[in-house]
Amino acid sequence: MKIQFWPKTTTGKWAAGLTLAFSVLMAIKMTALGNIIRLPLPTPVLALMGVIGFVMGLIAIIKYKDRALLTLLSIPVGLIIIAWTIAEIAFPH
Repeated sequence: MKIQFWPKTTTGKWAAGLTLAFSVLMAIKMTALGNIIRLPLPTPVLALMGVIGFVMGLIAIIKYKDRALLTLLSIPVGLIIIAWTIAEIAFPH
């Protein structure tokens, strides 16, 4: 079975795009570059983008049988976001 890098379905493309956007924007926000580039998006909005990418990835994989690498990548990223959110709610600091 040959795995593609970029998804072919529209749902898979949305999942990949939202997951990549979340990853890039969070990386910018967490590094020193975040002090130079002031992003107008708060972290919960970025997390919501990642969770929507996770849901779209699940739909693309289950319903449309999309097995592209970036679609599959949206699943563990989304699970990490959900686990992080649950941990923040359960154990606030």
